[in-house]
Amino acid sequence: MKRFVLHDASVIFPYSISEHTSVIVEDGIIADICPSDNVDANEEIINCTGLYLSPGFVDIHVHGGGGYDFMDGTEEAIRGAINAHMKHGTTTIVPTTLTADDYDLASMFDAMRDICLSEKDAQTIPYIPGVHLEGPYISPEMAGAQDPKYIRKPTEDDWLRIFMMSHGLIKIWTVAPELRGAISLCKRLRKEGVVFSAGHSSAKYSDVLSAIKAGYSMATHLYSSMSTITRENGYRVPGLLEAALLHDEITTEIIADGKHLPAPLLKLVVKTKGVDKIVLVTDAMRGAGMPDGEYMLGSLKGGQLVKVFDGIAHMPDGISFAGSVATCDRLVRVMLNDAEVQLSDAVRMMTLNPSRELGIDKRKGSVEKGKDADIVLFDDNIEIKKVFLRGKQSYDIEF
Repeated sequence: MKRFVLHDASVIFPYSISEHTSVIVEDGIIADICPSDNVDANEEIINCTGLYLSPGFVDIHVHGGGGYDFMDGTEEAIRGAINAHMKHGTTTIVPTTLTADDYDLASMFDAMRDICLSEKDAQTIPYIPGVHLEGPYISPEMAGAQDPKYIRKPTEDDWLRIFMMSHGLIKIWTVAPELRGAISLCKRLRKEGVVFSAGHSSAKYSDVLSAIKAGYSMATHLYSSMSTITRENGYRVPGLLEAALLHDEITTEIIADGKHLPAPLLKLVVKTKGVDKIVLVTDAMRGAGMPDGEYMLGSLKGGQLVKVFDGIAHMPDGISFAGSVATCDRLVRVMLNDAEVQLSDAVRMMTLNPSRELGIDKRKGSVEKGKDADIVLFDDNIEIKKVFLRGKQSYDIEF
């Protein structure tokens, strides 16, 4: 039985921060939370004075990092990318695909299955609840950095084949809701627990209403690769952006890296949606945690070359973005400093909110008695000092 105390931290709860508070961890679970003065001196103590204690970060849209992409389709690449993000506070991760051919998808699914089935990884890598499939059913007009040659329509034969090859790992599926067959796909696989997100889409407002009725509950990277107001015979017609902002049924992803959305738009989303309907995502590619340079977005053999500079990944034209090189700590920092939200709100968007969308909030996403001890310690600058995965210290910087 392993028991220890994270002593005298400022503990971040979903709606408040409690100073001089201690968290008792036992067998990988949060056993108790108490004022630091109440801790038994005979306990094993880890001093956290001057640090914030936060639930581990939950990233539901991430393509890679540390020089690796999940579409490389190898265990080495998956472990390398996951651990690169773990050092920045990510304790739960949803590896995300790109629109690709069947070979690359199958390779990624197979490697992911082997890792998910490995008992030795229970406390050595971030928790993987499943895969986020981004594409291949997206609008060619809103492809963004996705390779257009792999985009296709969601026929039943095709999506059933992909679902079967995934070994049941698909947790989130980004599908453009205006495509013929998208609504049927959603209705069928919602029954299998798949969360549907509208993205890379040219949808009109009416298309989004149909999607909500069918079971769509998210919008992928708000403002990026999605329709907005158009004019038809002089009349303004709202698109996916406006529908996502307006309807409470939709939770919105935002890439809060300080590059994709400027501070005024971050503030607008917070004011419009409210904190509880926002999920922070990195949308990171293999250049995350790496120096500036050229990297492949997607698999090494079938991806697209992008250039990383000025804190962002660019397509070769130097204008369009190609994912990000952000990590979760950076997102929290940007929301705190640029969007000027409270720290507990920024952390909630990075922890509890995504856990709720995934349906894992009974175990993850907040510092509560009985939940997994996925815990991050950081300083006033949101610089990560320690990471605990299910109670095991997996990353540590002396301070």
